[in-house]
Amino acid sequence: MPEVRRLDLLLYDANGMGSIELWNRYEALPDSITLRTAKRAMTAIAIANSPRSFSRAAIERYDSIELLCYEFGEDAPDYPLMSGMCSMEPGSPGQITLAPLVSRVQLCEVSNSMKDYVRLEDPRVYLKNLNSSAEILRFSGFRPTESLERSDPAPLPYDIGIFAQHPMTELFCFPNDSPEPSIGTPWTTLVLECEISGQTCRFPVELEGLERNKTLHIDLNVLSSDEHESHIY
Repeated sequence: MPEVRRLDLLLYDANGMGSIELWNRYEALPDSITLRTAKRAMTAIAIANSPRSFSRAAIERYDSIELLCYEFGEDAPDYPLMSGMCSMEPGSPGQITLAPLVSRVQLCEVSNSMKDYVRLEDPRVYLKNLNSSAEILRFSGFRPTESLERSDPAPLPYDIGIFAQHPMTELFCFPNDSPEPSIGTPWTTLVLECEISGQTCRFPVELEGLERNKTLHIDLNVLSSDEHESHIY
């Protein structure tokens, strides 16, 4: 479980208008929480590591907090945005499992199948077409309305020659599980960039089905300066 430095726990009436019944804030993750609530069905929501405080108006009703959205720049790898929710019946305990909002992309292997021992020099990897924002209580159906052009490049450990490299480089982004890419909602793409005989070359891998809190592993094989193959698992 990633570290929690702030936890907001909210209880909503599960019937009627879905009005808020309780809002508690904690400075760390408790082992357990005991609360006295009204004798009716409730919906419990937990949000961890929010970088900003909530206004009462924004969380007054369940259908309002469902729309709570964060920008990608507000998330932090050391204290990731997380959320979870559960339904609670009178007299029965509820259990919430916190899940990070971000997706992870890991470059596991890069190999060089070009002839004549040509090297991939100064290799680096980045993501492009990143989802710029996401709803913290959404768990599927992430469709970017705006995209960030690219992330900062992460350098690989060394040039790639006849031996495959296993960098295990991990990149983070908000989920983008659009079933089909389009001009308005392109898939997030991993790009390997390097120099080959003095020329900058790029090898893109489109990431289909980039779900919340999921890690996609990628192996990439460079066949020529403009051709490659990849395996996603």
